[in-house]
Amino acid sequence: MRVYWREIGTSLLVFLLGACDRPAAPVVSTPPTVAAMQVIRRDTPVSTEIIAGVKAFQEVEIRSRVGGMLDRVAFKEGQRVQKGELLFGIDPLPLDAAVADAAANLAEAEANMIRARQDVERYRPLLADNAIPRQTYDLAVAQEKQAVSVVASKKALLDRSKLDRSYAEIVSPITGQIGLQNVEVGSVVSAGQTLLATVSTLDPVYVYFSVPETSLLELMRKKPALSQKESPESKNVKVEFLFSDGGAYEQRGTIDFADRGIDATTGTLLLRAKFANPTHFLLPGMNGRIRITYDIINDALLIPQKAVMELLGKQFVNVLDRDNNTVEVRPVMMGRRSGELWVVEDGLRDDEWVVVDGMQKVQAGTVVAPTFIKDGMPEAAGKGDKPVEAPTVKPAVQP
Repeated sequence: MRVYWREIGTSLLVFLLGACDRPAAPVVSTPPTVAAMQVIRRDTPVSTEIIAGVKAFQEVEIRSRVGGMLDRVAFKEGQRVQKGELLFGIDPLPLDAAVADAAANLAEAEANMIRARQDVERYRPLLADNAIPRQTYDLAVAQEKQAVSVVASKKALLDRSKLDRSYAEIVSPITGQIGLQNVEVGSVVSAGQTLLATVSTLDPVYVYFSVPETSLLELMRKKPALSQKESPESKNVKVEFLFSDGGAYEQRGTIDFADRGIDATTGTLLLRAKFANPTHFLLPGMNGRIRITYDIINDALLIPQKAVMELLGKQFVNVLDRDNNTVEVRPVMMGRRSGELWVVEDGLRDDEWVVVDGMQKVQAGTVVAPTFIKDGMPEAAGKGDKPVEAPTVKPAVQP
């Protein structure tokens, strides 16, 4: 019985060893799919984009110039108002009383002045006849001059009272759009302190933005003429406002102000652009970006920014060989960005194709199954494009 089981085990071992010597069936590997795009050649504008904010051309806070109780509001919130249009009214009764009091004081002062003047006229002939002492006459003359000055003072007080009375009607100092009413009728307002409302002009508007010092230096070195306000280059600068959703405002602007120096706290230079706003589409408080186009590169080579890989300060792209559908990793030198594209300064030709999607699947020498993109649309395979042959891979024979 022991010999029998030994023969069976020996036969089984021989069978297993024979099976291990058989080569495994070849495994077919599918090449990775990638999208490739041809290098673009075209004239390309050189621009920079900076975070910016919209402010009103004029923005006036409406405050009362006299204190008192607010007794009327003559506008609807959010409406357009004209310069000189009535907005608020202050209770005029105390102001009318002040005018009456000042008028009475002036009348009293004028009566005193007349009496003093009569005394001088009466004493003058008596002084000539030595009928009165010289001191009496001089005192009468001094009292007349004092009365004249009192009349001038009381007249000024009356004018001030009338001016304060005119301030009871608060009018708009500019033509524009008024905001919310901050104080209700019946409230007591303080002169020069209580904010009643705000009026803003909406056409034109200002857009403020700050340029970093490093960007400013780079721009001045490349285009020195831009620092001269009246130069042709500075007048041809294209200024656009981009909304927070990426859309562009239809009107172009002009840069009309640059601060006197660099802000030492932020290291930036404050600039301001002026935009026409006839439809009131731009509103104060909007945030977006300013795009400044200041140059054009003729026959520039461009590729999508997503096609560029950066490693240790160097830049690389995956170049597709359309003859055999293999990938070459090539170092390149990139220049300025233009939207989603990047200007190629060295390393590519306009007849070459770069991988723009699926880059994580490939490395140098990888055979791929490409989809060709031209002008943003897939391109049908041409006659010169060879079909991709799937390579066969034989695994090592396991003992």
